[in-house]
Amino acid sequence: MTLSDAITARTSLRSYLRVPISAEQRLELGKTIDQSNQRAGLHIQLICDQPEPFASLTKSYGMLTGVTNYLVFAGPETDPDLDEKCGYYGERIILTATTMGLGTCWVGGTYDRDFCLRHLEPGERLVCVAAIGHVPAERGGRENLIHNAPHRSIKTAAELASGLSHAPAWFMAGIAAVQRAPSARNRQAYRFVKKRDNSVVAHLTEETPFGLVDLGIAKLHFELGAHGGAWTWGDGGVFHKAAEEKSCGAVIWRMSEGRREYLLARHNGGHWSFPKGHVESGESEADTAAREIREETGLTARVDTSFRQMVTYYPKSGVVKDVIFFLASPTGGTEHAQEEEIAQIGWFSFQEARSLVTFATDEEVLLAAESCLAQRAAET
Repeated sequence: MTLSDAITARTSLRSYLRVPISAEQRLELGKTIDQSNQRAGLHIQLICDQPEPFASLTKSYGMLTGVTNYLVFAGPETDPDLDEKCGYYGERIILTATTMGLGTCWVGGTYDRDFCLRHLEPGERLVCVAAIGHVPAERGGRENLIHNAPHRSIKTAAELASGLSHAPAWFMAGIAAVQRAPSARNRQAYRFVKKRDNSVVAHLTEETPFGLVDLGIAKLHFELGAHGGAWTWGDGGVFHKAAEEKSCGAVIWRMSEGRREYLLARHNGGHWSFPKGHVESGESEADTAAREIREETGLTARVDTSFRQMVTYYPKSGVVKDVIFFLASPTGGTEHAQEEEIAQIGWFSFQEARSLVTFATDEEVLLAAESCLAQRAAET
């Protein structure tokens, strides 16, 4: 599941199972949190096994039940864009949690704020929190009656946007994603305006206590729906659509002494990932994956296109890239790293590989690959 898929899948959950978030899930979420904090200068934290902020009847009765884990959104009190950044990057983390099968709910006021303040450093400001945890198998109770339904915007596309008459498809897709953006009291107090040069301006239509948090959430939804671009911060921030690129690669695996091992490459940029590269003219996706495996690792491989996962990221300013990953198993060749792009390659167990891969999106691909191969093994 991609983050764009998660926009459609996610609902706000009010009731949670009192089950701990596993160490593996904490690690996966931690990668996204760390990357968000580094990029935006925030101090977002995942707090586990602490029900106190939601245990008081005066704070949360009738609102949230079973909450033992939560996200704290905070950062430097001197940052003028703190609220909006917390909304933008917080929603990215929440959508990541959705791809992992976890439930979430943005929380503005129905929690013990004083208790959460103890997680902050001097000079930081607490913006809000979000409940996170395991979803009950059956969510049909009265407490979840509204929130079990898919989120429906209270506003039409025409109410949320201007310039629809000659809007490109990416703009309309962006607005459709904005319609599914959560906001305080479902006010969606913002408007997206397409300009003649195809830039987009987003501005608030009224002042609300969490208006800038909501704006940050909506900006991320628009960006994901439009399939890539970059915003400037603030009320009146501008979006420019990114150029689109495509690469293909593979999760390479083998059996060694009765266990599955995965080949990872440490790229010259320092991150651990899978072999991948640009699609060249006339190539199929599978052809590109096989060529990149050969060039980056020295191995020939059988590419299994029945497994197909997509990751989207920004390799540089103004460019969004889709990477298609297949499964592949070695068939020959001499193993060696491509000096121009790869610093090191190696074989690792699933748990070793999971800890080593740098980006949360690549970890999702690895998890999907392991699940697929385990299921196939069980069926044979």
